[in-house]
Amino acid sequence: MVVPFVLLAALVNVSARAPLQCGTNARVAHAIAGLGQHDLASHDRLAILASAPVVAACQLIRSLHVVDDTHIAGYEQDKHAKAMRVIWALRALRYLTDCQDFRAPTVENPAEWDELRRDWLLRDNAGAPVKNWNREDSIRFFATWMSRDSVFIAPRDVQEKVIARWLQWYVDVGSHGFQFKTCESVDRWYF
Repeated sequence: MVVPFVLLAALVNVSARAPLQCGTNARVAHAIAGLGQHDLASHDRLAILASAPVVAACQLIRSLHVVDDTHIAGYEQDKHAKAMRVIWALRALRYLTDCQDFRAPTVENPAEWDELRRDWLLRDNAGAPVKNWNREDSIRFFATWMSRDSVFIAPRDVQEKVIARWLQWYVDVGSHGFQFKTCESVDRWYF
């Protein structure tokens, strides 16, 4: 009796890693491709994504990948287009899912990070700095220094876990009748 359960668990785990099969929508694909471009159409792009949220969420999650950057200054975002596409995909996912976000712990020691990265990534759910960080505390994929639009990016292990959680969320919830609602707080989806 144990063998079928083990086999089923292995199949579920494999299917969670398989590439998502997303519906197609040319307007959504075009809007996703334009996210993060410095123009006045960003709000229009998000509105297009919100008009087809199941397809948009699937395509956004499928586009997520680990990035090597740890800090991107606001004035250098164009030089880090691949990393910023991931950041914008996460922003759009937060926007489409009523501010849904995922966090994960890291095995890295934040004491080894530069001070600004540590200060921006080690924050609680309300955005307040964590005074006594411990290994079980979770970190967001990225945090943005508002006044400078500088992005601080979590370690690789956090990124991998957050991407896996988005994928699992879509497989379990997002593609099964989830009631998509846009996040009205720019502080919660952008930063």
